Amino acid sequence: MGKRLTDAEVNKYAFYTIASGLGIAVPMSYATIFFTDHLLISAGVVATILLIARIADFFVCLASGPIVQRSNLKWGKYRSWLIILRWVVFLGICLQFTNTSSLPLAARLVIVTLGYFMLHYSMNFIALSQFGILAVMAGTSMEDRTRLSTRSAQASTISAILTSATIIPLINFFTPIVGGANAYLAVAAPLALVFLIGAGVLAKTAEPYDTTEKSMPGGRVVTFKDMIDSIVTNKQLLVLVLTDTLSMVAMQASMGIATYYFMYVLGNFTLMAVSMTISTVFGFFASLIGPTIGKKLGKKRAKVIGIFASAVASLCIMLFAHSSVVVYIVIGCLRSIFMYAYMCFGQNYILDAAEYGYYQTGKDSRTVAMSMGNIPMKIGFALGGAVGTYGLSLIGYQPGMTATAEFIKNFMYIFGGIPAALSLLAALILQFGYKITDEDAAFYASENAKRMAAQAQPTK
Repeated sequence: MGKRLTDAEVNKYAFYTIASGLGIAVPMSYATIFFTDHLLISAGVVATILLIARIADFFVCLASGPIVQRSNLKWGKYRSWLIILRWVVFLGICLQFTNTSSLPLAARLVIVTLGYFMLHYSMNFIALSQFGILAVMAGTSMEDRTRLSTRSAQASTISAILTSATIIPLINFFTPIVGGANAYLAVAAPLALVFLIGAGVLAKTAEPYDTTEKSMPGGRVVTFKDMIDSIVTNKQLLVLVLTDTLSMVAMQASMGIATYYFMYVLGNFTLMAVSMTISTVFGFFASLIGPTIGKKLGKKRAKVIGIFASAVASLCIMLFAHSSVVVYIVIGCLRSIFMYAYMCFGQNYILDAAEYGYYQTGKDSRTVAMSMGNIPMKIGFALGGAVGTYGLSLIGYQPGMTATAEFIKNFMYIFGGIPAALSLLAALILQFGYKITDEDAAFYASENAKRMAAQAQPTK
């Protein structure tokens, strides 16, 4: 089936990606330092709160799929969550960065914890709704699914460029005007408002495609047991989740200790800003080049080659980047081209596996399957950070130490070697475990659409 969406609709979908990236940028990157340095909450207490909150967040993510799957709210299965929870996200961001330093510690903890819950737990449902909206807007058109995910990937690079270039300067600008603590809210609140607007634009754009009538279930009601079975028996979905989890752990293991690379290996922390700026800007161009390569390779080959390229890049960083930031930047830029060759397909990998599961079982638990797409990121952040930090401890890192040749060699094994091994394992699992071709995916989507149409027909 050819494309049915206009360029304007695709661009409005992508605008939400930009708005979302801007809206959550401050809480994702600067919440911890705000809590410790401006709300005067000890680092140990902050770490404990975040650990508990993230564990709970994992289970909320798991629960979001069955909840959305069984929902049929007033404004559509997916749009309704955007319309309602965008306000919760906005208020949650504002709560997190409200200056409560004059309040008792217990009150400060309650407020920041509530704000964290409102933001992060709501985003589980909103992210899933975005996946679902992609599916209902594109319908069975593989071309439109790719158009939406590609434009969204390109939009994410734009938001990354904007946030990296503006947030710190804006905080510094507002600090002498409203004070250091209030400066964070002065930046976070307007960006959260951009998110609020972007979510509204996406909900309005999806209105013709996600209606209450179209969301009405046809055929036998899917039970909670069916939903669980749809995950544990869908081997293609499990292969994807395992692959993405390994890839995300590899990425976070490296990113989590990147600061130490610049401070102790290269001995120049300011080079990190240079590296991030160049890499982010080049990432935008990679997002324009990569999709062309990806479409020629097909979804599976693009992802296998892309993850394998990440393994090779990490290995090259381990071997050659210990004395040159130029080498590090060049390797990273080349890797980004291969990454965007498959990242342009975005949620379509999980969506294909969800269509496969529905086709095989005849039970529509696609929303539950799509909710699994968020799991690798959550595990990656938790395990990836632990791998890097624990590795530093094993090689004898001490704050303020002078880096010896032995320390640098061991550090590069962790910084590049471990991510290379994890990425290679992920590529092999995907190559030999994932069986859905692009033709299969189109067939499953078409047959499932026919099945739903038949089930929706009133019985005579």
